[in-house]
Amino acid sequence: MSRLKDFFANVTSVIRRPEMVVLPGQLAFFFVLSIVPIVTLIAYGASFMHLSLNSLTEFIEKAFSSEIADLLIPTVTEPNVNFSFFLTLFIGFCVASNGARSIIVTSNTIYGISQSDFIKRRIKAVIMTFIIVLLFLFILIIPVFGQTILQIIESVNLNSQVTQTMLFTFHLIKGPVTWFIIFCFIKILYTMAPDRKVFSANVNYGAIFTTIMWVIVTGMYSYYINNFANYALFYGALANIVMLMLWIYFLAIIFVIGMALNKKQEIVKLEKTGSMKLNIK
Repeated sequence: MSRLKDFFANVTSVIRRPEMVVLPGQLAFFFVLSIVPIVTLIAYGASFMHLSLNSLTEFIEKAFSSEIADLLIPTVTEPNVNFSFFLTLFIGFCVASNGARSIIVTSNTIYGISQSDFIKRRIKAVIMTFIIVLLFLFILIIPVFGQTILQIIESVNLNSQVTQTMLFTFHLIKGPVTWFIIFCFIKILYTMAPDRKVFSANVNYGAIFTTIMWVIVTGMYSYYINNFANYALFYGALANIVMLMLWIYFLAIIFVIGMALNKKQEIVKLEKTGSMKLNIK
């Protein structure tokens, strides 16, 4: 019970920080600018690896609408690997890295670190964007292996009860596996973003919080807009964009809170032990 009280006390103190009024909106703005280029890069990678974007499309359609899925998911045919293709990838990563660059600026603000020079920040942002694309491609691989496993299970002459149990178990663990990958993705971003060394073990607190809250908030927001909200009444043709922007804004708020919680935990641990390793540049 005391740990739960400490957790809510930490969240409350983090939310009250003055920079929390500005940072989530700034981060959400650059996320919106970079989401389409990132999805396009994911589509290129999926096409190159002969992966289907169906799982990503189905998620967006179930969570929001087919219109938003059409808005985000580009139609990409298998690319020809030539100079033009690599030039397109390079430009795409530079444009998409605006979101990662904003994460770096946000984390430096929260950790109280001076911003690095533009070139170093841009290079790090491109690397972070590359990792984001790889992680999402890995998430897309899960349904491919899952379908193969299901086919193997169905082809083996097992007892029907055993088959049903195995199918149920697979569908049950598919969600947690995806959530674990998202946790790893968030943890990597929290570790890489600040312009000083942050130990991976010191970001678990915020990464767990962000992963759980992203799943919960996405589910709640999806239920709300599919059953109650009527953005078209106020925004007309812009309703789909508004729905997307609000969702990203909520995710950005959670992401920044999780980052601030990591910093808060660093301070708490340092006050308690006086021996936590910090490598400040």
